[in-house]
Amino acid sequence: MRILEAIASGVVATAFLDIWQRILRLLSGLPPSNWALVGRWFIGAARGRLFHDSIAAEPPAANELAIGWIGHYATGVLYGFAYLAFLRSGLGIEPSLLNGLVFGACSVVVPWFFFMPAMGAGVLASKAPRPIVPCLQALASHTAFGLGLAAGSFLV
Repeated sequence: MRILEAIASGVVATAFLDIWQRILRLLSGLPPSNWALVGRWFIGAARGRLFHDSIAAEPPAANELAIGWIGHYATGVLYGFAYLAFLRSGLGIEPSLLNGLVFGACSVVVPWFFFMPAMGAGVLASKAPRPIVPCLQALASHTAFGLGLAAGSFLV
């Protein structure tokens, strides 16, 4: 696997997700992800605490917004490596927009079954006022992300 290709794949994918969330906000008013809260989660995870009753209720931490953005893009790069390794080593195929779309859509299991509960929203955002909204938002965002994984791999 080419390292620069995996990094480009992850960075472009993460940018696709961020752009998609901004477009969605303009069209629907749904807010984009709060990277400060994600940073707060990363800080808690570094201290050994993965699950919170409500990450928003935790006291703010120094540099949480910067840590959230860095963690967001670092996670995207890890997905770039996973995507390319799965395709090439696991399936013996090359990246395409279709398999990027499918990989991205399938990757939504991570927020649904790990990250939402870890942040205090419950499995499939069951503790949210309208669970279907964050679940569909995550699916759409991860689908855009998957397209970005493929598009980013084409750059290198």
